Amino acid sequence: RKLARELLDKDDPDWLVGSPPCTAFSIWNYAMNYPKMDRDKVQRTIEEGQTHLNVVASLCRKQMLKGKYFLHEHPSTALSWKEDTVLALVRSQLVHTVIADQCMYGLTTPAEGSTTERLPAMKPTRCMTNSVFIRDQLSLRCDKSHVRQPLVGGRCRDAACNPLQLVEAILHGMALTADHDAKTIASM
Repeated sequence: RKLARELLDKDDPDWLVGSPPCTAFSIWNYAMNYPKMDRDKVQRTIEEGQTHLNVVASLCRKQMLKGKYFLHEHPSTALSWKEDTVLALVRSQLVHTVIADQCMYGLTTPAEGSTTERLPAMKPTRCMTNSVFIRDQLSLRCDKSHVRQPLVGGRCRDAACNPLQLVEAILHGMALTADHDAKTIASM
């Protein structure tokens, strides 16, 4: 945490991308796994997740105060979106949230019973940012033009990395933000 804060101050990046582990906030864990686990271990897992989330939120606030940008993402159903530190950011007039269904950005996972076939996986992901251009790039919802499969049966593991099209959409949004800022400065 200390190193992250120091790097943010030293390097002064235009963008901060936060995607802390969502395991502690997974509704699947709350419903299926936590009831079977040792209470102390569950409590430690949740506390560690809250600490990590609080640090990411504080760094996002710091970016905004410096006139810089951030992108934070977690699954749309993650309970982290109900945490006070995240809600405080969401309530800011400068912050936008959208949901991106990753099947629209090329996310696939192995089809049930197949070693070669892959099918789209929806994975609704909520994104929070202070860039309207990122917001617009990450607002694709599933158009239901394809068969989708749920992220169960080990498929979550296969959906842990963002698909290339989603990464490209993020980079495009960042480039549009930079172009807009450059034009704004040039017109002053």
